[in-house]
Amino acid sequence: MKKSILATAIVSLYAPALFAQDTDATKVDETIVVTANRFEQTQSSTLATMSVIDRSQIEAIQADTALDVLQTLPGVEIVKQGTKGNTASIFLRGTSTAQTLVLVDGVKVNSPAAGGATIGLIPAFAIEKIEVIRGPRASIYGADAVGGVISITTVPSSGESVHELSLTGGSDYYNSEGFRSVGELSDKTQGSFVVNNEGSKGYNISTSVPEDENYGYDSQVLFGSLSHNITKNWVASFNGYKQSSSNEFQGFTSKDETEQDFYTVAGKIDYSKDSFQTNVQISQTNDELATRDAAKTNPQAILTAKRTTVSWLNSYSPTSNVTLNAGVDYYQENAERGGSNTTNYEETKRHNTGVFATSLVQINPVILELSIRNDDDSSYGNNTTWGVAAGVNVTDSMILSASHGTAFRAPTFNDLYWPSSPFDQGNPDLKPETSASSEVSLQGFHTFASWSISAYQTEIEDLIEWAPIDPNDPMSKWTPSNVSEAEIKGIELAVEFDTGIVHHTVSADWKDPKNKTNGAQLMNRAKQNYSWIGSLQWEDFQSSLVANYVGERPNSSTASQNMMDAYFTVDLALKYDMTENLTTRFKVSNLFDEDYETSADQSGGYFIGPERSYYAGIDYRF
Repeated sequence: MKKSILATAIVSLYAPALFAQDTDATKVDETIVVTANRFEQTQSSTLATMSVIDRSQIEAIQADTALDVLQTLPGVEIVKQGTKGNTASIFLRGTSTAQTLVLVDGVKVNSPAAGGATIGLIPAFAIEKIEVIRGPRASIYGADAVGGVISITTVPSSGESVHELSLTGGSDYYNSEGFRSVGELSDKTQGSFVVNNEGSKGYNISTSVPEDENYGYDSQVLFGSLSHNITKNWVASFNGYKQSSSNEFQGFTSKDETEQDFYTVAGKIDYSKDSFQTNVQISQTNDELATRDAAKTNPQAILTAKRTTVSWLNSYSPTSNVTLNAGVDYYQENAERGGSNTTNYEETKRHNTGVFATSLVQINPVILELSIRNDDDSSYGNNTTWGVAAGVNVTDSMILSASHGTAFRAPTFNDLYWPSSPFDQGNPDLKPETSASSEVSLQGFHTFASWSISAYQTEIEDLIEWAPIDPNDPMSKWTPSNVSEAEIKGIELAVEFDTGIVHHTVSADWKDPKNKTNGAQLMNRAKQNYSWIGSLQWEDFQSSLVANYVGERPNSSTASQNMMDAYFTVDLALKYDMTENLTTRFKVSNLFDEDYETSADQSGGYFIGPERSYYAGIDYRF
């Protein structure tokens, strides 16, 4: 049966296959996503503005981490502070890192202490799929989904059996050794296992340090999953992720280092029958971060954060055109300051209960989506968020859609309970940051190309900012408060087309991210971002060229700002299948050796991007 133009058009707009050589709408329409409403569904059955990147597309550009993929997507800016072992900020539609919810295999990995999520050391070798939702999703997921949701999946969805060894070496003494094994353990049980070791001596990441000073890192990660069909209707699954890493960074007065030990474990049981689905998931996240000088002359300052989550989700389709979802989330967070930290948080525990419901109605040619959620947190009280979206055909080849949603960001343990010192202290009276976002999108789906254009506006109130209690006293103690408002307006454009054997994907972002309190452009956000990906495959040879342009960005959020210059980088990747089992790879990052600054450092200088770098590797499949 011929699919409706609404179904195929929504797919093209909201989840473009950014690297795909085959733009068959039927295949795209059948792609399964989970992040939009927390249950499996086709892309065409959701109005979420999203991009979905699978393993083959990640391999096409020879991405090293999820950050390499994210920076090519519409509405996403990545600001790195050195190597991928160093801190990296993710700005989704101009919102901050702490205002973006990040999930790894369905488990929230945002830090309870600092708010953001660290994903730079998750190797691309382990990633099966990345789903990015642009726009608020707090009415489904709760806190922190102001800018959107990034979901990274490492658990394979197919029953294919794969055993693969990957070896890579490159500039700055980079090395990576990975092994992946995926397959059926029995006719009812499937498992996966990924282990990866990598490291680099790094490079000079800042203008504030001597030219011969390098900042390196090493990392070991382990992923595992197991899924068992108990009966026709019952499925039990388990997955885990562990990372141990050491990383050098530029502190206030010296080279410092962090040692991180992070893990997540999750177990889930699913039941499905006819038009009803339900599942219960229990997960545990533990993050221990130890910091001291790289010379190891001082004891470590240790910060430990834990989160235990229990979720019960339900989905029911009374008719083929209506889907109703409802669920309950409960989590408890703990944070402790130890080691050389002499004072602990005033409160070390908090808990949250969230209840939500969503509905999806499809009456061709219209799709309607409604959602509402209430969160009750022991630290900051109640918050209710909601969302509404609608899509309708304008012509046979174009669709118009509109949405509006609210969201909030929860204050972190650092914001609320940072111990009082002569320099700073937390504020237990903080309210969550709240936002309201509206969006209108128009897209076209044609035989020669697909395109989309989206316009959005986000208003954020009660921004949490750290500032001196007495602005006129240079020795005044710093504390956070709800003081500022931000407004982000933007337009996103995405186009896909073919010229001969070359597939092109172009994305462009124009936005105005500003602090409404003083009119300043938000720190580290560019008003213009452009990306182009050209890829081709000819017999056993594949190549890709990725070009990224980042516009001028301010180095602070004050009224008097210094602007960092715009920059343009190009990455070239080549791959050749020597045999059915052996593949060779070659990549050049920053092909034209662009000099550029990424953000201001703590010493009055700037973090800088790496110079031209070369990498070569092999993949062998057993």
